[in-house]
Amino acid sequence: MDEFNLLQNDKIVSLSAQVGEEMMPALLDLFKQELQDYIGQIDGVEINEQSRELIARTCHAIKGSAPSFGAILVTEKATEMDAFYKQQRLAEFDQQCAELVSILRRTVYKLEQLQAQLH
Repeated sequence: MDEFNLLQNDKIVSLSAQVGEEMMPALLDLFKQELQDYIGQIDGVEINEQSRELIARTCHAIKGSAPSFGAILVTEKATEMDAFYKQQRLAEFDQQCAELVSILRRTVYKLEQLQAQLH
């Protein structure tokens, strides 16, 4: 997987221009916390009908926020899983959960690196 697509720098620069540089640390922290919350909801969960629904809602939420930060890999994985869920391709959906958590963790790490650069 292309680490560049964890957080695209041009998208971060564009977002910073829109909201102002002084707001970026707080915005990045908010996004990082959101991703950490998603990890907490998904990681290690026994896959069943109820947890699939929660994970599908999480994927839908990720699709809404991650593109704003240029988090391409997590957006793509969430989009793929959302489609699997809607198409009732549950075996494929289930197999992708661990990969989604891995991408979320790597994206959080990338956010932490970016935050360290801003301080």
